Amino acid sequence: MAYKSSLDILEVNGLIFSDVLDGDFAPARSGDKYTREEDSNGSFQDFENPNNSGEFTLVVSIAKNRNGERFLKELRRMFEEGETFTLNRNNKNKGGAKERYDGCLIMNDGSSTKGKNGVLGRREWKVSYETYHVTEGAN
Repeated sequence: MAYKSSLDILEVNGLIFSDVLDGDFAPARSGDKYTREEDSNGSFQDFENPNNSGEFTLVVSIAKNRNGERFLKELRRMFEEGETFTLNRNNKNKGGAKERYDGCLIMNDGSSTKGKNGVLGRREWKVSYETYHVTEGAN
């Protein structure tokens, strides 16, 4: 079964959005979870990095449906106000994950594209998060 963006549900501030993402949603952790160091005797010590922060880019499609416009307006409001938020994602596609990103802050409103008619087609938003939790293959 092919990926369907309509089954990829985002929740921000109690507002539910579907079919708004265009392209991959690919969060990137700021650093490795563990580091390994070798001591002078050749023994290894493992250390856990307490920093669970990272970034992702939300590529929002405006052209798909009215949900995209609503999502864009909410992102714009949070960006202008410097509001932190939690983003919940439930990818209901087969094998999709449930994800929660806490302490999100929109860093910039990145690039945008316009169609031949001059209307905004999509916009990219760079988001930083403090911590995250993922349940792989929840669906």
